[in-house]
Amino acid sequence: MHEKRTLFALIATNFLTAMGITIVVPFISNMDGIFGVDPGYGIWIITMFMLSYSMGMAIIGRLSDSVGRRPVYVTSLALFAGGLLLSALAPNFGWVLSGRFLQGLGASGALPIAQTIAYERFGDRKGLVMGGVSAAFGIGVVAAINLGGGIYSLWGWRAVFFVTFGLSLIGFAISFLIPETLRVRKRMSLDLGGIVSFGVAIASFMLMFRGLSAGAFLSSAVLPYAIVLILSAVTFLLVERRVEHPAIDLRLFRNRAFFLVIITAILGGIGMFIFQTFLPGFAQILLGYTVAQASYSMDVMALMMIISAGLTGAMSDKFGPERALLFSLVATALAFYLITAIASPGVAYYLGSAVAGVGLGSLMTPINVIGMREGGVGHEGVSSGIVSLSRTTGGIIGPTIAGFILSRTDFSSLFALDNILGAYHRIYRFGFWTLVVGAFAGLLLLMTRRTRSG
Repeated sequence: MHEKRTLFALIATNFLTAMGITIVVPFISNMDGIFGVDPGYGIWIITMFMLSYSMGMAIIGRLSDSVGRRPVYVTSLALFAGGLLLSALAPNFGWVLSGRFLQGLGASGALPIAQTIAYERFGDRKGLVMGGVSAAFGIGVVAAINLGGGIYSLWGWRAVFFVTFGLSLIGFAISFLIPETLRVRKRMSLDLGGIVSFGVAIASFMLMFRGLSAGAFLSSAVLPYAIVLILSAVTFLLVERRVEHPAIDLRLFRNRAFFLVIITAILGGIGMFIFQTFLPGFAQILLGYTVAQASYSMDVMALMMIISAGLTGAMSDKFGPERALLFSLVATALAFYLITAIASPGVAYYLGSAVAGVGLGSLMTPINVIGMREGGVGHEGVSSGIVSLSRTTGGIIGPTIAGFILSRTDFSSLFALDNILGAYHRIYRFGFWTLVVGAFAGLLLLMTRRTRSG
C-alpha cells in the first residue's frame, strides 16, 4: 500500500510540475501581439524557466542529501505554485519572466528527487518505476501544450497561469504523501559562488544570442556578454575545484561513462526542448492550424511518449540502460530528419511527431539510471541532480539558438510565410545534427560498458 501511494505521488506531482514548462508554448508565436516583444526575446518565457530550473538542480541533489528528500520536495512544489500566481497577476512581460524564474526554481526539485526516491525505494523495479515517473513528466510536458492552447483560445494568457496555479496547489497537497528515503544525512555547505557563476554564465549565453539577432559579434550588443560568459565559466570551474562541497562535483567527470552520459544528456535535452517547444508553431505555419488545433495535433507524440516511456523502463532493466539510451537518441534523430525530409507536409509532421514521441519518451530513464550508477553509492542525489541539470542546460541552449534563428528571419517581405517555414526547417535540421552527435556519444557509452564487462 505504501509503495502504491508513493508511486502515485511521484507520478502525479511530476505530471503537474512538467506542465509548467510548456503550458506557455501555444502562445509563443504571438508574443509580439500579447506583450509587444520580438520572437528572440519572447522565447525567454521558456528559457527563463529553464535558467532557474538549471540553477536549482545545481544544488537540489546535495540539498536533499543533507536535509532529506521529503522536505525539499514539498518546498519545491510550494515555490512552483507561487511562481505561477506571480505570472498570472503580472502587469508586464518582465514580471511574467520573474514568475517563470520562480516556477523553474520550484520545479527543479521534482524530477531529480523523484528519480532518486524511486532508485532508493523500489529495488529491482527501480527502472520500471523511474520509467513511469519519466513518462508522467513527458506526458505533462505535452498535455500542457494541449491544455494551454485551449485555455488561451478561450480566455487569454492570464487564464493559462491561473488554471496551472490551481493544479499546482493539488500537486503541493499530494507532495505530502512522499516518504523520506534518505538513510544517512550529510553535512552541507552552500556553494553560493558556484551557483551564481553558473547562473551568470547561462544568462550571458542567452543575452549574447539575443544581441546576435540584431548585431555582429563584435558589437556592443554581443561582445560584453561573450566576455562575461567566458569569465563566469572560468570562475565556475575554479570555484568548483576548490570548495569542499561543490554544486557540481567535477571529480565525477573523471569517470568516462559518467562524462559520456552527461554529454548525451545535454545533446538529448537540446533535441527534446527544440522538438516540443517549436512543434505547435511549426504546425501553424506548415499546416495552417489555429493555436488550439496545433496544440491538439501533439497528441500523436504524447501517445507514443506514454507507450515508449513504460516500455523503456522495462527494457532498461532487462537489456541495460545503455542500449535503451542509444535507441532513444537514434529514434529522436530520425524524427528530426523525417519532419523536414518528407515532401508531404501532413505525413512529415505526424510521422515525425510519432517517432519523436518514441525517442523522447525513452530518454530520461536510462540517463538517470546510468548517472546514479556511475556516481556511486551515497551520491545518488548529487548524481541525479547533475544529470537532470545537464539535460536542462540542453533545454536552454536549444531554444536559445532556435530563437536566434527565428529572430534572423524577415517577417516583413512578401515571402514572409516561406521565410518563417525555412527558419523552422533550419531549426529542425540543427536538432537532427545535434542528435546524430548524441547518438555517437551514446554508442561510445555502450562500448565503454561492454569493455568493463569484458
